[in-house]
Amino acid sequence: MKCEGISYSIDYDLKNIACSRFDTSRHYTNVISPFSRIYLITEGKGSIMIHDEKIILEPNNLYLIPSFTPCSYTFDKELEHYYIHFSTMLPNGLNVYSLYETIRKVACKKIDHLLFKQLLAINPDKELPHHHPGIYQTKSWMNKANSYHNVADYIETKGILEQLFSRFIVREVKANLNEMIRYQIPYILEYIQSHLNEQISINTLAEKACLSRDHFARVFKSILSVSPCEFIIKKRIEKAQFLLLTTDLPIKRIIEDSGFRSLTYFSRIFKKYTSLTPLEYRRRWG
Repeated sequence: MKCEGISYSIDYDLKNIACSRFDTSRHYTNVISPFSRIYLITEGKGSIMIHDEKIILEPNNLYLIPSFTPCSYTFDKELEHYYIHFSTMLPNGLNVYSLYETIRKVACKKIDHLLFKQLLAINPDKELPHHHPGIYQTKSWMNKANSYHNVADYIETKGILEQLFSRFIVREVKANLNEMIRYQIPYILEYIQSHLNEQISINTLAEKACLSRDHFARVFKSILSVSPCEFIIKKRIEKAQFLLLTTDLPIKRIIEDSGFRSLTYFSRIFKKYTSLTPLEYRRRWG
C-alpha cells in the first residue's frame, strides 16, 4: 500500500484567498499560523526567513509555509501575489507533513496561474481583513465559519488545493504502510486523536491492536519512528498550540482539553517542545 491510499482521506479546507499588491514595503516578524500558506508571486520581490533560511520571493514561483512554522516576511514595494491559507486534516491524527517530504519553493507551471484565478473566482469573499498578521490572526477571524456557494464549488476548491499542494511534494516518507494496516495503526491513531482529552494507556492501545504491550510499543516505533508515549505527547502539544492560538480559553481548560495532568507538567512539556511557556506562546503568536 502506498501513501496515496491514506492521502485519499486528506481533507483540504480553504480559509483565505486573494490577489494583493503592496503600495509600500512591509516587514512582519515572528509570524506563526495554525494554517498552511501557499503564495504565488506575480510581480516584485521580497523574502521569507524560516529559522536561519532566507527564501527569496520572486515572480513565477510558488511558496509553501506549513502550519505552525515560525517565520518573518519582507514584502518590497509593488510586490503582487496571490495567497492561499488552508488547513489539512486526516481522520487518524496523522500530520500530512509526516506523510510527505515537502520543499518550500517551486517554479510555477503555466496552469498554476489559471488554478489560482479559478480558485479566486469561485471563492470571491475570502480576502484577509488586513495585511498585518496581528490583525488577521485575531481569534474571531480565525474561527470564522467557512462556507461554499454549492457542492460543486466545494469539490472544485478541494481539487485545486490538492493540485497546488502536490507541487511541493518531493517524495513519500519511508513508512511501511503495509505494516500500518497489518497492525491496525490507522485505527490506533484515530483512537488517540479522538481521546486526547482523556488518559490514554499503552495497555489500552495494545489491546486494540491485539498485541502485548511490549510488542505493540516495538511495532509502533518501528513504523512511526517514535514511541506511543512520545506520539501522544506531540498530539497533545499540537492541540494545545491550536487552542492557544485560536481561542481565549483559560490555560486550565486547555490543559483539560489536551489531556495533560497538571499545570506544572503541561508547562514543562510545552516549553520543551516550543521553547516557550504556554502564556509566552499565546502572547507572542496569539
